[in-house]
Amino acid sequence: MRARSSVALALIVLASCSEPDPGAPAADAADESPSVAFVEPGAGTPVANPVTFTIAAHHVDEVEVFADETFSLGPAWNPTERDQLTYRFAQTGIPRALHVVGRVGGIEVARAELSLTVAPDSCEQRFFVHEFDKRNSDPTGTIDLFSLREESLAAIEHEVETLQACGAGLTLGNMMSLLLYEGGFRVAAFNTRCSENSYNRTTSNCDAVAEALYSYQFGIGGIHTSNFHPCKGGAYTQGMRQRFLASAMEAGFPVDASLVTPALATRFATVCPTKTPTAVDYYLLGAHDVFSIPRNTSGNHLAAHATFPLFAPKASVALTFGELAGACASITNDRDAIRRFGGGDASYGQTAKQDEIMSYYKAYKAANCP
Repeated sequence: MRARSSVALALIVLASCSEPDPGAPAADAADESPSVAFVEPGAGTPVANPVTFTIAAHHVDEVEVFADETFSLGPAWNPTERDQLTYRFAQTGIPRALHVVGRVGGIEVARAELSLTVAPDSCEQRFFVHEFDKRNSDPTGTIDLFSLREESLAAIEHEVETLQACGAGLTLGNMMSLLLYEGGFRVAAFNTRCSENSYNRTTSNCDAVAEALYSYQFGIGGIHTSNFHPCKGGAYTQGMRQRFLASAMEAGFPVDASLVTPALATRFATVCPTKTPTAVDYYLLGAHDVFSIPRNTSGNHLAAHATFPLFAPKASVALTFGELAGACASITNDRDAIRRFGGGDASYGQTAKQDEIMSYYKAYKAANCP
């Protein structure tokens, strides 16, 4: 278990610079004074990374939180729109001086201070943050990579804990290594290369054959779309299609069958004429034309992270580990989990490949977590 640290809390509220109305009651004057305060974390509360600050603010236009006096933890925001800020600290285990300011018209009119010690991250968390930050970038500055990183980490931790609670003898570090091996910790990882397509292995334009879109790999979980083939795989793929709909809906994506357009239904009929298309097929058959995922290449299409379910960490990770959920009680160790994850690919049962997969976390731990 990680060590817990105490939190000392001190609040300093600055009064308004304006003179009170001498004719107004004292209580009314106090109610109109600008103020800010840290509501959470509270005094004596153990704090783990990332820290979510809840801020109470009154009669100010914007609030902003700082560490060590001058380092902003994020852009100022309108307190009428939200009251929380989540931040992951790089420096942990030592007291940090923080304060929140309230402004009116750009001028500071209120302040509250907080002395905070954040408990150190686990080695697995540090490993994930280090590798994620290397592999996800946004030159446009329009994507909230911090939130995507934290969503991804929380999803992985949740799914691994769920498998462990079910009886699986696996570890978080090596399951992170498996995801790093499969999808590179890239939120919107994709592999649409025609030369690797199981259904139309050509030099280019493989998606002219609709079934080719059921042989791509997507997301931070590295999920292969063959898991959702409507007419192959029997009960397994039908179960995975239901998991797709459930995971997408939980992540906030529409899953109504009415999403399927007549054009997509026509394409679907060339793949599986005996079935009816669902939202699963809308997302997969629409990968290029609806969601603009590039053809015949690989990369990290972050622009579609909010519109394509397999680029949503919560959905992608849940579907990836869903492949192990049915056998969780019989998974004895990480090697067994990797073998089962590989499904029909016998190479995942080979010791050499398993060593390669687990080497990512092993090397990081040896160098950074004595």
